[in-house]
This record gives sequence, structure tokens and C-alpha cells, in this order.
Amino acid sequence: MDQKIKILIVIIIVIFISGFLSIRYIADASALEKINVTVENTSIQDLRLTYCKLKLKVSISNPTTEYISGLSAEFDIFIASTYVGNGSFQTASIPAQSHKTGDVLLTIYYANVGNAVIDGIKTENFDLTIYGEAKGNVLFNLLTVTKSFTSSYSYS
Repeated sequence: MDQKIKILIVIIIVIFISGFLSIRYIADASALEKINVTVENTSIQDLRLTYCKLKLKVSISNPTTEYISGLSAEFDIFIASTYVGNGSFQTASIPAQSHKTGDVLLTIYYANVGNAVIDGIKTENFDLTIYGEAKGNVLFNLLTVTKSFTSSYSYS
């Protein structure tokens, strides 16, 4: 076989593989960018003199036609614009057009927060906001892509 033909075949193969990997990366990263993280529910589990325990039901949905693997989320939790703690959501994968929910249990020690937070919890009327970052694997689990998110929930 002629040397030029061999080089041409190698170049075509490299271009084909590079194109395929680029398309796969774009599809995976686009799917991760479209996930939705929401707080579906918040409930007071235990209300004591010096602390309370809140349970947050967090949902991550995948509205795309792509399978998302290696997904996790970490977030900071605020009540009445005051930082009260952090949480995380771990899941292996979310199939296309589905969602996963998980519970996050948060203990809030009153000594660490302001009176507005304590009053809101005791009167069972407060706004809860989470700010976080979701991470997922793309390109056949070779790379990780991140997406920032915010979700709010009014408890009353």
C-alpha cells in the first residue's frame, strides 16, 4: 500500500474518533447543565431548647434524553439569609427523563445562628435556600463537569 494512503487512513480514523468523542462530550455536558435541583419539602423533625433537626427532601431531575452517571451535589443551607449548615446528595446515576430524591438531615444549634432564624423555626414560618454545585461524569466517566444551582423553599 502506498505510504500516502496509509497516512490518509490514519488521519481519517483520528478525525472520526476525535469527532465522536467531541459529540459525546457535548451531549453529556449539555445534559448535566440541564439538571434541576429543588427542595421539595422541609419538615421539623425535632424541636428542642438548644437545637432543632430539619429534614430536607432534595430532588435532582434529568429532563434530557441522556443518561447522567457519577452525579453528586454539595450545598450550603440558609434560613432567613443566615448560613445554618451544609448538606450533600450522592447518587450513582440518573437515567434519562427521570429524577431521584434524597433526604438531608440538618441539626441547627441555636447558639450558632441569629434570632431571626430561631424565631422562624419556632413559629414554623421561614424561607430556606440552598446554594450548591452538582458534579457528574461525562465522556465515558473520564471527565467531571460541574453545574451551580440555587433552590428555595418556604416553610409555613
